[in-house]
Amino acid sequence: MPAWERTKERRARIAELASSRHPTRTIAVTVGMNERSVYRHLVAIEARPRSHTTYEERMPLVLTHLRTYPDKLFTEGELRRVPDLPATAKLRRVLARMEQEGWVESVPGFVTTGTSARRYR
Repeated sequence: MPAWERTKERRARIAELASSRHPTRTIAVTVGMNERSVYRHLVAIEARPRSHTTYEERMPLVLTHLRTYPDKLFTEGELRRVPDLPATAKLRRVLARMEQEGWVESVPGFVTTGTSARRYR
């Protein structure tokens, strides 16, 4: 079977599972693919970015972590290690939106790196 036919069949199966509102991780296990590969197929199928839920999923996790340590400052890199966040989580936009909404405040950078830090407001 040619590769394009396999891809077509996989995308059809992924689309079917996605229309049933299965999470990406469940689809990946069912189809036998990496979660990131399923994500790429979903982006191609839907022809739009799927990151619209990123803020809604990640903001509560980051906020809970910041509330747990209210007097500490955290860089974006440190916040990536928050429990339950994907290892590849990108937080720049999430943190910028949290700052706009008044959840966190950006503090001028550390002397050594010049990186901004965030803390719970």
